[in-house]
Amino acid sequence: MVTQREVLTFIAKRADEGRGVTAQALAEEFRLSLSLDAACGHLRRLWRERLIETASARPPSSRFRLEPGEPILPLRFRLTARGRERLRWYERQDDDNAGGFFR
Repeated sequence: MVTQREVLTFIAKRADEGRGVTAQALAEEFRLSLSLDAACGHLRRLWRERLIETASARPPSSRFRLEPGEPILPLRFRLTARGRERLRWYERQDDDNAGGFFR
């Protein structure tokens, strides 16, 4: 099972390379455990939670969702500030757990 953290880390890595992420790229990265449909689902959830955004301009009403009938496959995504903060949160959790502090 591919976790939200793994997907966000992959998107962050691609952003550092100056590249966006498509559902196809995500499915290829995790090809042993993530189908194209599952990759689309991950991107939809992250987008809805505003952890990622599309790399291209969108109408304000569709900034974090698809237009009716619009496919997700051609869209490229990048991490938002909120997504980077979520990754930092994961890292703080690791630091807390490594120090013997379990929540």
